[in-house]
Amino acid sequence: MKLKESLKGLYEEKFQGKYPLVCFLTNYVTVLDLVDMCIHSGGSPVLTDEISEAHEMVTYSGTQAVVMNFGTINREYLDIMTLTGKTANEAKVPVIVDPAAITASSFRKYAMEHLLKEVKVSILKGNLGEIKFILGYETKNKGIDSFEDERDGEKYAVELARKLQTVVVMTGETDIITDGHRVAMVRNGDADLKRICGAGSSVASIMATYSGLTKDYFLSATLGCAVMGVAAEKAKERMGENQGIRTYKALLHDHVALLKTEELMEAMHVEEKILEG
Repeated sequence: MKLKESLKGLYEEKFQGKYPLVCFLTNYVTVLDLVDMCIHSGGSPVLTDEISEAHEMVTYSGTQAVVMNFGTINREYLDIMTLTGKTANEAKVPVIVDPAAITASSFRKYAMEHLLKEVKVSILKGNLGEIKFILGYETKNKGIDSFEDERDGEKYAVELARKLQTVVVMTGETDIITDGHRVAMVRNGDADLKRICGAGSSVASIMATYSGLTKDYFLSATLGCAVMGVAAEKAKERMGENQGIRTYKALLHDHVALLKTEELMEAMHVEEKILEG
């Protein structure tokens, strides 16, 4: 399968000491998880929340990908994201956006609309509720959690990908990745990922790290979902009696860091199709 071979090739770059530099403009709740996942994936993280330097990091330090997370967005941070995003666009550096909890307030809705108007996003990763919200549909989200029926998820992901002309990732029971022309479905993962605060944000970090190594962001997004899904399954297999969610989270991080190419390829369940029109 051509997609699997391409995923294998990109994943193997993790072990070649390239250390893509990823700049994080993220929330203060899951920041350590994102940084750790970048390191686990072979990347090198840098963080800032200073408007006078954030955009400069793209060119001055040679940043290879930028992650923006809306989890604790405020007015100043929106300005930082906008300026940094524009600089990244000029430098042809990929921008990965996680619209975490954007259904929680009208300001978050405005912030998302503003950023998408001003910045060309390379990958937008969210749950189905967040994707539908950006498209203007009613949702059943509560904070960061989605309670949508995911059977129609592909339809909404494709609609948003075509509208924004970018890669859209819908995380869920089956992760759906699309650029509006291709669709990949990753059928790995574990239900307990929903119980870990930061699991979704961490996927964006993995995607961004591999986006620093390729111009095919459909590929890097698919790989991010596959790595997280397989690591989650292997973490669950190692869980012992009377071990809880904190142990599971630690094991998840371990497996993202230690996952070998052969293990990933053997456990990965990925399908691809080409869309008409």
